[in-house]
Amino acid sequence: MKGILLKLKSMIASLKGTEKKLAKYIIENAESIIYQSLNEVAVKSKVSEATIIRFSRKIGLKGFQDLKLHLSRDIVSPIQSIHEELKENDDEKTILSKVFGSNIQTLRDTLELIDIAEIKRAVKAIERAGKILFIGVGTSGPNTIDAYNKFFRLGIDCHCYTDSHLQVMAASLLKKDDLVIAISHSGSTKDPIETLEVAGSKGAVTIAITNNSISPITKIADIVLNTASRETKFRSEAMASRVAQATIIDILYTIISLKNLKQTVEAQKNIEECIVIKQY
Repeated sequence: MKGILLKLKSMIASLKGTEKKLAKYIIENAESIIYQSLNEVAVKSKVSEATIIRFSRKIGLKGFQDLKLHLSRDIVSPIQSIHEELKENDDEKTILSKVFGSNIQTLRDTLELIDIAEIKRAVKAIERAGKILFIGVGTSGPNTIDAYNKFFRLGIDCHCYTDSHLQVMAASLLKKDDLVIAISHSGSTKDPIETLEVAGSKGAVTIAITNNSISPITKIADIVLNTASRETKFRSEAMASRVAQATIIDILYTIISLKNLKQTVEAQKNIEECIVIKQY
């Protein structure tokens, strides 16, 4: 389905009411929409989320994410699916500079954005938790595993799930004051949201690490830790966002380690003594 903007322009005269209003907004703001969540577009266009989904399907798409994908194909160079700052004639030195620059800028932006009060709340929730679940799907999966790999070394009872069925099953067995930490760049993926809903119904505390401060997951989570990465649906691997997510996990790990220094040192000593036999 090529030329979604051209199609919208050709049919706008026949549209009425909220559909016409939405079509005009999409045409005039196509570039910004590919960076926005469903909720953001609904707020900015002043139409409901349901209207956006229905309209997307009416014009032959599967839904809002499919709309973003087709918009990106209209206005974004194919090479940007590899990295958004790239140009076709970039040499190795330029590519190195751009990739490093993008990641560094993401960390700077996240540092400016992050709410210290929410970090403190997250630390308290971790300290009080009887059990911690780290969850994430898709490109958030590797950081979920990394978070588990850090925190279990502190002697904390924690688990990680990147399978959507297993994570919701694990959440159903949680108790009051247990904790779920969900990683979701978009904040709109159904699986972690559903898992947090189940966890909340069991009295567990929920934390979301996300790039979108008004995404659906922020309405469910008790504590929200925001990253700041300008990446879109047309890029299959959200590398810069994963750097920011990993850094937030590292911050929480470091704070907990320092607050429980004796336990941390003892746990690290035990692990080091155990794994020495695995090395030549």
